[in-house]
Amino acid sequence: MPEAADAFRQALALQPEDPGALFNVGDTLRMLGEFAEAEAYLRRVTVSAPDFSDGLVSLALTLGELGRFGEAEVLCRRALDLVPGTAAAHFCLGNVLAGSARLEEARSCFVAALHADPGWLPALESLGNVLQELGNSSQAEECYRRCLAIQHGLPNASANLGRLFVEQNRFVEAEACYRDTLKADPDNPGILERLGSVLLELGRAEEAKNCYRQALRVQPERVSARLALATAVLPVIAQSVQEAVAVPRLFAGALDELADWLQANGDREVSVADLAGTQQPFFLAYRDGNHVDLLSRYADLVSQCLKSRSRAPRPHRERLRLLIISHHIRWHSVWNIVLRGLLLHLDRSRFEVFVYHLGNAEDQETAFARSQVEGWRDRHTISDAAGWLAAAEEDCPEVIFYPEIGMSSLAYFLAAHRLAPLQMASWGHPITTGLATIDLFLSGELLEAPDADAHYRERLVRLPGTGCCTSSLPITAEAIPDVEMSLLGMHGPRFVIAQRAIKFAPVDDDIYAKIAVAAGASVFILLRDPVCPWASDLIMARLESAFRKHGLDPGRHLVAIPWLAPEKFLALLDVCDVYLDCPAFSGYTTAWLAMHRGLPIVALEGRQLRQRLAAGLLRKAGLSETIAASGDDYVAIAARLAAECRDPLRKQALRAAVLAAAPAVDGDVRVVRSFEQCLTTAFAEIASAGADAAVG
Repeated sequence: MPEAADAFRQALALQPEDPGALFNVGDTLRMLGEFAEAEAYLRRVTVSAPDFSDGLVSLALTLGELGRFGEAEVLCRRALDLVPGTAAAHFCLGNVLAGSARLEEARSCFVAALHADPGWLPALESLGNVLQELGNSSQAEECYRRCLAIQHGLPNASANLGRLFVEQNRFVEAEACYRDTLKADPDNPGILERLGSVLLELGRAEEAKNCYRQALRVQPERVSARLALATAVLPVIAQSVQEAVAVPRLFAGALDELADWLQANGDREVSVADLAGTQQPFFLAYRDGNHVDLLSRYADLVSQCLKSRSRAPRPHRERLRLLIISHHIRWHSVWNIVLRGLLLHLDRSRFEVFVYHLGNAEDQETAFARSQVEGWRDRHTISDAAGWLAAAEEDCPEVIFYPEIGMSSLAYFLAAHRLAPLQMASWGHPITTGLATIDLFLSGELLEAPDADAHYRERLVRLPGTGCCTSSLPITAEAIPDVEMSLLGMHGPRFVIAQRAIKFAPVDDDIYAKIAVAAGASVFILLRDPVCPWASDLIMARLESAFRKHGLDPGRHLVAIPWLAPEKFLALLDVCDVYLDCPAFSGYTTAWLAMHRGLPIVALEGRQLRQRLAAGLLRKAGLSETIAASGDDYVAIAARLAAECRDPLRKQALRAAVLAAAPAVDGDVRVVRSFEQCLTTAFAEIASAGADAAVG
């Protein structure tokens, strides 16, 4: 391309005002990424040949790259007026509209381009990208596969298909796509980083680290790869007690290396897009202990990489503007437990509510949420991290509420900025964020230990009860004949452990075997991890070993079934006898669903919030007699419940008692009123402190 540009310049020197020569120079410079210089040549084309549609399209593409979408759109539409059926003009307009986050309009343009030229790869790729952002995953996948059928190994299509597979937790397929991309471009640091993240999800940490190191060899100042390398020491699951205990120390060492590297060159340029998509220390929460110091240190290192942003004056409003930012405004634990009741019961005479839905999965609950708020933004209208930052600055909220910081890289990136005077988090991810920019952590008085303030960098606020206002969900159980078939021939009470594999700590393996010894003939039902199925195999092998150590035949006690849709999960709860909460990392939503099906719940109340969720729910329901204080107590309670379930009448009485208690955990509007009071009081304190500082 550089040689082509030189040749076209020589032609232009011979005929300085020739539109064709001007166009060839400008269009080649555009393809080389020299957009400012390209614009100058292409402007001259539109003067000397105003009806030359290719010149209009090339200039529009150039202006789009420069972020001047309004001007670009005018040029595209003029080109279409001149030549209505041209694929290039439709494609160009689609790119401009996509850049303006007008995705539905962009989709129509790419479809029109493909009507004119069905096999045009750039239009197919761009249509796939837009469909993916709109949440139409199957159609996006079809577009990418059509691209690859036309040109095998096409790097962009392989990379985009890999990104789609990651969003769907199809990590094995994503790995294959990224490796295909690297065949064409082996030193692409972004793809190497993405491959590393996939390998981590597949439990291949050393290979992941090698990918990050290779990315850094190509681009030594790549901050996102350094952050990812630090978090790569956190295993998805720990296979032994010794490995689990060592994790905090290893992460501390990784943070030391990261700090030294950042300090060596503090003025490096950091890509917003790369930083917004970097790996998070998510798996640290699955290791025991108070990790406030480690998470705070990580957060401070991330903050060093952020550019400072000016804050515009806030307009006076009669109501406080509350912005909720979440990746899960849909059927999901965060929505069902933390957010739905809050949106339903907030006093709108006092609060104006905006929602940013960061995810692209939508359902009826998404539509319901959109109907409940004054302001709504999603991936249909915002295309990247910079766009979300700009939106927050434009909307200028007084308060931002993040219900699940730590589960989404983008949410963490936004939360690391000071985008509102008051910023709050909650327990969608039940551990401190570590961020200095988050002022309050909203939890529940029944969920936290007396000394829990020391577990948080934020100021801990204990809302009433479990800190959430839930309502029973409108779903009905669906038959599970395949599951019931797999349970045939397995005798005794049925225990269900309905958690992902990452929640099983090695220190607890013996507990389940001891329950089996005490209960006699019994069945332990596990659900295969929907994100990391390989991890379920490792957990199953660990439990089998523990059962054998206690003289038990694992085949008579342990069974793994597929992860179930909510309706089928209810049916599973109906055919089980006892719900066993994971001691190392409790589950609130699954325990809540179990309670509403009348299933007795055994919980071991630990020291950290993430080990106390089901116990808090039981206390809320008045069922604290099945909360264990120790591992031995947990075994004894589980064995007692199993014995009672052998008697049909006692089993029926047990379930009836749980069902009768279940309504007490829902509809706690006190939580919403307390949330409102907390918010207004904290904001008033901040506003007062700001006024005092201004006077001083």
